Amino acid sequence: MKLKVFTRFLLGPVLLAGAVAIATLVPEAKAHFTASGSYPATVCPGALSGASEHIALPAKNLPTRIISGKTATLKTQKSFTLAGSSAPIFVGGNSGSEVAFETIPGSTMAAAVCEVGGPDQWFLGGSAGVTSQSVLELVNSGLSDSTIQIFPFNSKAALAPIAITIKANSDRQIRLASIVPGDESVALHIVTNSGRVTSFLLDHRKSGLKELGASFVSPVAAATKKSYIAGLYGTASSTKSTMRFLVPGNLNANVHLTIFSGDGTFTPIGFDSLEIAHQRVVDVPLPTVALTAPFGIEVNSDQPILASSFTRISSGTGDFAWASQLTPISRFRVNLGGVKGKFFFIGNSLAVTAQWTDSKGRAQKRLITGNTSALWSPGDPLGLVTFTPLTKQPIFGGAILLNSTGGLSYLPLLANQLVLGAHVPIADIRTLTRN
Repeated sequence: MKLKVFTRFLLGPVLLAGAVAIATLVPEAKAHFTASGSYPATVCPGALSGASEHIALPAKNLPTRIISGKTATLKTQKSFTLAGSSAPIFVGGNSGSEVAFETIPGSTMAAAVCEVGGPDQWFLGGSAGVTSQSVLELVNSGLSDSTIQIFPFNSKAALAPIAITIKANSDRQIRLASIVPGDESVALHIVTNSGRVTSFLLDHRKSGLKELGASFVSPVAAATKKSYIAGLYGTASSTKSTMRFLVPGNLNANVHLTIFSGDGTFTPIGFDSLEIAHQRVVDVPLPTVALTAPFGIEVNSDQPILASSFTRISSGTGDFAWASQLTPISRFRVNLGGVKGKFFFIGNSLAVTAQWTDSKGRAQKRLITGNTSALWSPGDPLGLVTFTPLTKQPIFGGAILLNSTGGLSYLPLLANQLVLGAHVPIADIRTLTRN
């Protein structure tokens, strides 16, 4: 009996020490993983519809290649500007955003943020009417064939889907008039069934020999009940604006619009409770409002909805631009290629910093704040700019780009290079010695 008591007396500390060792070492073994992140590659559109193109890169020494089906060899770019061609461009992963600028002779500049692509891309914009020269570009940057489906919508109904195969490391350009023939109101849903496909839509219009303007339509990932469109041109005397809606579900939507400007917020007449029919493209003109400064729009709906804004200006050579729904900004760097711009932000008690280098090589910094919206209008052309949100509340931003001939372009402010994360194990001999 005394032996049993003595044995228990000895085993107690041993078991306690073993429990402490297990509690100490096992979490340490589990912690032998580290987070690893990388930036995905992006794709820039080719020069579409007879345009000339240059691509503004956010850094030097980036690996790039032409997506042409002939080679997949990457070449390092030594400058911030890359001359485009009729073929799309593949850009290696980096922490910035690339912007493609396309100029159509006799027309104006159209700007597009280069995209990563995804399984679903919605385009709410463009025209397939008699003046349409619009082009849909489907880019397969992978090394195997890809299959996609195009689900078109017009002003009357959802149309039959179109299945397309795109060869490896190549692109395919399709006239919008051949997808939705004859209709001025167009929406497209691009679904990738296999492969890595990135899509671009250039809305280009021409009447005879007269150019009517051009604009890229930014893609949207999904329909939502609340969305924001920021950075719309506000000279009412020379502009006409139209809202375009698509409810992809099976129920009509009740929509409420709120306009944000430097003068406050208000709802246009007729947009406090607007019913939008489902599964058809609906265009509704915005009433002429005396907004001489850039503004933004909040869209609220009781059903998931897609919304975009179309602006046509009559001053200068005449041009138009499409603005799409935005995603919240995160810290990112973008190269604006020496273009003048105005930047409009929407958010609650928003605060954003802009950092750039001026024409004399001096580092500049600007704090942009506002209760519900804010406007930043730098007077000089900009190159590399870094935007950093300072609050945890979502902030949405858009840029208005104007050239010397009066041409207009809208550019969404977003980080198209989000980090792809993964857990990578760390080799540790202690994990091999424990059963």
